[in-house]
Amino acid sequence: MADTIGVFVSPETDALFHFHFSRCWITHLITVYNDREAFVAGKHDRKIACYQMPYPMQDSFHDTVLDLIENCDHVLILMSELHDRTVEFVPLHDHKRISYFICGDFNFELAHSPVHKFYDWFTTTVHFYKHVRPNLLDNTLHPYEAKPNYFDALLGRKKPHRDLAYARLNQEQNVVTYLGTTDCDFSTPDKWRWESDGLILENPVEWTVERVNYHGHRMSLSQVAPLSIYNETAYTLIAETSYSSHFTFYTEKTVKPILARRLFVMLGGTHGLRNLQRIGFRTFSNVIDESYDSCTDLDERCTRALEQVEYLSTLDQEEVLAKIKSVCDHNYSHMMRTDWYGQYFMPAFISYFVQTQN
Repeated sequence: MADTIGVFVSPETDALFHFHFSRCWITHLITVYNDREAFVAGKHDRKIACYQMPYPMQDSFHDTVLDLIENCDHVLILMSELHDRTVEFVPLHDHKRISYFICGDFNFELAHSPVHKFYDWFTTTVHFYKHVRPNLLDNTLHPYEAKPNYFDALLGRKKPHRDLAYARLNQEQNVVTYLGTTDCDFSTPDKWRWESDGLILENPVEWTVERVNYHGHRMSLSQVAPLSIYNETAYTLIAETSYSSHFTFYTEKTVKPILARRLFVMLGGTHGLRNLQRIGFRTFSNVIDESYDSCTDLDERCTRALEQVEYLSTLDQEEVLAKIKSVCDHNYSHMMRTDWYGQYFMPAFISYFVQTQN
């Protein structure tokens, strides 16, 4: 007889986890509880608690996990957002019965907790350009033609690595936008530029994760690639969400220039390039010095990366674009062809529900 499995998910994440249970074809294997007391009292061969890491991080989450690990066999924690406070949680709860699914990489080892990959931003950003409008990129972009500007640097909200970039970038050679404050201000082009074709804003935008109408499809504003800006610029400066030395977090900011077949310089966590290479992407050491990627000091890492931005702005675009074409084509194909959900998340997630108990 198959094991009976009781699964706890909080009411707030019930729809999210039912999506994963359904897509992973395990709904018939489990009994789902939204009530902690009923879950603890339930009689099952195995009990698993599933959580999405809260963001912003809540101190009460520490006690929640400690409580449930005493009352079940395993706790699974999905981390679609990696930030300093959420990552700090992990080594404090390094336990063989607590597993993490992360959208990026830790630059440190855990002694006990299993760590799996959950490339949620890859999956959701690729979806539109792969399944909804698969010809849009090819019909709109001219990635290997010289452009009037060198880099796009769409910096978003104020953060230390973006301050460094904004202070140093030549705004006559590059397309630079920066909100620059914690308050949302999309009113002027130097702070924000909307994609010019196909985007309908039905309501005032406060956060770029809000859903908008793009070519008749509802999707996050942040996942709309800036195609008009890409046709004005040759390369991309990625200013990722997180910039710490002990982890890398990949969002749509990394996906979009890869889909657009562009050279990129990355301002993000230490080893952002190395960790991309480990999952099959290529970078641009045939053209620039990418040793900035290994710097653990933020100021030094950003300074050395921005030196490469300046260096590229002295080179002939047509020569550079010819040198990087094979890398960019490979990265585009790898991003599009890889089943980021099915290859990375699904097998690991399913394994916790189909284990054979001795």
